[in-house]
This record gives sequence, C-alpha cells and structure tokens, in this order.
Amino acid sequence: MLLNNLKPLVKSGLSSNIVEEKLSLREKQDRRLKEDIKSVLSYREWIQRITNNTFDNTRVIGIVAAAKGAENYLPYTIPKIITQISEIGMMADIVIGLNNGFECPTVIDSFRSLGGVQVIHLYTSEKVANNIPAKIFNNVKCEGEPYYLKNIDCQYCKHRIFVVHQKQGEYAAGKIRVLGDIYGSLVLQSIESGWIPPAILVTFDAESQFLVEQKYAFVEPESNGLMLIVSKLQKQSEIDILGARSRFAVYQKGAIDGSKVLLPNFNKEVPPLQFFLDTVHGKYSGCKSMTGGGIVGRIDALVSLIVVISQRYPGTRIEDTHLTILAKYAGFVAEIFTNVVSTNRTPSLTEITMDKPPKKAWIEQIYRWNSGYQGLKLCYGEHNIKSIVSDGFPWSIFTAPIVFLKRLKRTDKFTLSTVIHKFKVLALAFAASRNIKKRSLDNPDILQGSQAKASW
Repeated sequence: MLLNNLKPLVKSGLSSNIVEEKLSLREKQDRRLKEDIKSVLSYREWIQRITNNTFDNTRVIGIVAAAKGAENYLPYTIPKIITQISEIGMMADIVIGLNNGFECPTVIDSFRSLGGVQVIHLYTSEKVANNIPAKIFNNVKCEGEPYYLKNIDCQYCKHRIFVVHQKQGEYAAGKIRVLGDIYGSLVLQSIESGWIPPAILVTFDAESQFLVEQKYAFVEPESNGLMLIVSKLQKQSEIDILGARSRFAVYQKGAIDGSKVLLPNFNKEVPPLQFFLDTVHGKYSGCKSMTGGGIVGRIDALVSLIVVISQRYPGTRIEDTHLTILAKYAGFVAEIFTNVVSTNRTPSLTEITMDKPPKKAWIEQIYRWNSGYQGLKLCYGEHNIKSIVSDGFPWSIFTAPIVFLKRLKRTDKFTLSTVIHKFKVLALAFAASRNIKKRSLDNPDILQGSQAKASW
C-alpha cells in the first residue's frame, strides 16, 4: 500500500525535474541568442560609425569559399558573376578563399585572360585557433604588414579578383574557417584602415549561378538573376538582405573555353528530398532559411553576421541557416526573392559515396544539413528557430494547397501519370526524411570548442 502511494509522488517528482531542466535549458538558449544578437548589432554599429555610414556604390563585392572540387565550377561561375555585375553597370571585387591548402592554379591563371580583370594573390598566416581569424598578407612568407583592401581609380582596373590562399593547418579545415579569415581579418581590418567598402555584398558557392525562374517555370540559363536582386536592394533601402531561392540540379560533364567543367542539367530528375525542399523553400514556415549559394545584402549587415558566427561557432556547417536566424532576431529585414534561383549541386539518384560501406550520396547530403540543424536546435532552442528551419513536415502547406500544387507541378502537364509520379516522389522523400532525422538526432554538429569540426 505504501509503495502504491509512493509511485505517484516519484512520477510527480521526476516530471517536475524534467520540466525544470527544460526551462533551464530554454533560458540558456534564449540568453545565448541575445548575446549573439548584441554582438552582431555592435559590429554593425562599429562598421557604420567607422565608415561614417558611407559606402561605395560603384562596386559589388563577392565572397566565395572554395575547396576540392571547386575547380569544376569556378572557370565559368566567376566570369559569369563578373559579367552579371558589369551588366548592372557596376564593377566587381571577387574574393576567393582557397580552404585549407586547396589550390587550383590552372583555373586561377585563366582569370588573367578576362578583360579588365586584375588577379591579386593573398596568403594567410597559420591559424592559431579555430575561431581566431588568421592575418592575411600579399606574400607567401607572410612577412611585413598585413594586406588591406583599398579603393582604386577605376581607370586603372575595372574588376579585381583576390585569391586568398589559406595555409593548411589543424584549425583551417571547413568553409566557415576560411570565411572567418576573410571577413574577420581582410574585410574588417581593411575597413578599420580606411577602406570604403562596397554597399552590396554577394555570398555564393563555387557552383552558384544567379538565374531567373519566373513562377516556378523554366530556368532561364542566360538570364541575370543577380541584376534583379541588386535592383530591388537599390530601390528598397529598408531591405537589408535578399536571398535567392534554392534550385537543386544534377551536374554533368561539359566544357567551356576548353576547360572541363560540371554544368547543371535542369532536365535531369533530382532526388526526392531535394525536389521537395525546392518546392517549399521560401514560402512555408520552417522552410525560410537563406541558401548560402546566393545571399545578397548590405555589407554592414552581412559582415556583422558572418564575423560573429565564425568567431563564436567555428563548427557550424550551415552558416546560411545560422545567418538567417540571427538576422531575424537582430531586426534585419530579410526576404527570399522567389523569382531568382541560385543553383545548388545535388548528387544523382544513383551516385554513391566512397564510404565503407558505400551510401547514397543524395541522402548523405541531406543528413549533413540535418546534423547542422540539430546543432542549431541545441544552441538556440527549437522554439526560437522553428519558423525559419525545421526537420518536420511543413503543415502550413495545407493552408494554401493550391499554391503548393502549382509549385509541385512546375512545367509538367497535369496527367494521371505525372500526378502519381509526383506523389511517389513525395512518399520517398517522407520515408527518407524520417530515417535521416533519426540519424542526425544522434549526431548533432558540435558548434563550439576544440571538438568542433566544420568539414566532412
């Protein structure tokens, strides 16, 4: 009888402890988010103050991190982005960060043949910690004073490409690590030394193309999506950040000007989960993260965000989602421009990894992103991030089902066979996502500390 009376008390005590632990964790997550936002706003205020809120409206700066495999894309993405900036009537400063000792000399040398382009080689000193930006010099021995960006007479050189050779080292591996060096050392220190930075910054990936895709119809391969985004930023001063909509594509071998490259094939079927993410991106709750392959914004806003992320979270692998979360709570006006896509390479359905045993590459791609999401969920709490990113089903689809069906349809005709095929694809996506979620829950990314790893 006594034991029976004790059972409810024990259960009640356990429940109370669980609730208290959850409340305590939630408070820590809220506090961490507030501290990060305070730091972001402090950096932005510093940039605006030291520049006297004066920026260069004649140039656009673009920043990309490159690692092994980037040599398959840079030969056409870099010239294309420079061309798109020229068509806007502006000049380009492109910074390419070669991560952790990666080199592609033939590709870099080819940029010298581009008209009106100056190529400048820069080198990082050894990175002493995963969250401390390395100094950057204009000589391989890293001697003398660090290198700072300067404003130039456009008659001397129209466009510039800065190639940052990041020294290989214990703390260098990972996209966020080389971005930390570029933003935290080159950009911030140049501003402090008197450089007037371009008003607009473009972040992109090695394979990124900014293309127009009106109302989820055909992608226009020769279109200038970057022009539409920059134009909107110029016309609407209240907007801080504009992201392109993600457009997954399977890439295939091709050639441009004699160089072997990988090019997107928009006619080839993409894997089911990537297809679903394309369909819901930018519209529904939990699917509103910016995509790192195409974010354009005010330089003071974007630099502030990425500097804080790289210094506080050197283990993050989805810095685009991290950036979106902080931008929201910092009060920045950020939108996804749904008529412009940035291309994002996805493995084909049949591609497998080199793991032992081998795995389906398209599933591993989503798994990596989900592990990054789980890390952010532990960091800030699901309650703070679920409107931006989630690993659950976006049930808000059913509040506007016609819109979803139109997106699902794209350019296909609505026949019985296409409807059946589309729903088979969605069923596969749902099944795969459940398995990926289980795996990623057990392996969330570690964002801070000595165990943080930003590469795979």
